[in-house]
Amino acid sequence: MITAVDRLIHRHVLANHPFFKTSADDVLKWLPFGVVFFADILGKKTTSGWKRQVLIAGASAAIKYLISDNLKKITHEHRPAPYTGSHSFPSGHACTAFSTAEVLHSELKDSLPLLSYTGYLAATAVAAIRIMKNRHWLNDVVAGAAIGIISTKFAYALVNKLTSARRNTEKLPETKTAK
Repeated sequence: MITAVDRLIHRHVLANHPFFKTSADDVLKWLPFGVVFFADILGKKTTSGWKRQVLIAGASAAIKYLISDNLKKITHEHRPAPYTGSHSFPSGHACTAFSTAEVLHSELKDSLPLLSYTGYLAATAVAAIRIMKNRHWLNDVVAGAAIGIISTKFAYALVNKLTSARRNTEKLPETKTAK
């Protein structure tokens, strides 16, 4: 649902930045993943090993796409003018950007706390760029941010549960069979 605030922001962008163009949003949304894997290469302490990080990234992406793509099909929210299309809500770029930011924060919060928050700066820049490019309304990017963060937290919980269950299964003692 498009609000008065969405329309006010849209009018401001059209009036003050009618020719704004950049592809930075396409790159910035993946930057936090790059930082995490670069930290792994440099031997910095992360919460998970690289194999687990790949599993978490895959699970998070699957969850986020499942939620956001279905919401796009259900809501049929139109993009701001001059763009056409009815897949504005939620912002997929914001979902991805905040999802990768959450992975960066989760992996580096103990060893490099200041660096762990930089992903959120990149994600916020992606959300702002999507609005500036008139591709999304404010509520689209806010919902995308929430979906991205929640899906990543859920992916961590899911992977933790699966690896915990696997460890418990491997530790079960063998039972002796009666003759």
